[in-house]
Amino acid sequence: MPHSPDRPPTPDRTELLSVTALPPTRPGHVVVEVAGEVDTYTAPLLDACLTTQTRRRGVSELTVDMEQVTFLGVAGVSALARAQRRCRMRGARLVVVRGGRRSVQRPIQLCGLTDVLPSEPGAAGRADSRVARTGSPSPARAHRTAARRRGALCR
Repeated sequence: MPHSPDRPPTPDRTELLSVTALPPTRPGHVVVEVAGEVDTYTAPLLDACLTTQTRRRGVSELTVDMEQVTFLGVAGVSALARAQRRCRMRGARLVVVRGGRRSVQRPIQLCGLTDVLPSEPGAAGRADSRVARTGSPSPARAHRTAARRRGALCR
């Protein structure tokens, strides 16, 4: 009888990607934090969350925090482009926080969407909301945030 190689177990989506919509800190502003790998397998989760958030009543700005993304594939870039289109149709603004991560910047550049997907340099705009949510930022995060505010880190 021929021997067939064992298939690796199908990975659990929750272990690969975390997508969290944070409670609003100001009216009309929604922040979605993304952590992990955004690829063909996990991008539907990101797309579903962004679709839900762009359809919320009264949203004027949707910020997608991708500072903790370790891989961004074409499917993830497509999800961001669709969210941008939905925001534009509703008169809202989409901002992608890339945090200087090459794993996020490079795919967006390669797809030619650098001008279409506006970005912010990092956590500077959200530091107050993170402190309010967790009590205090980690020392490393606080250092990176302070450095970004001074313009010491590359975009």
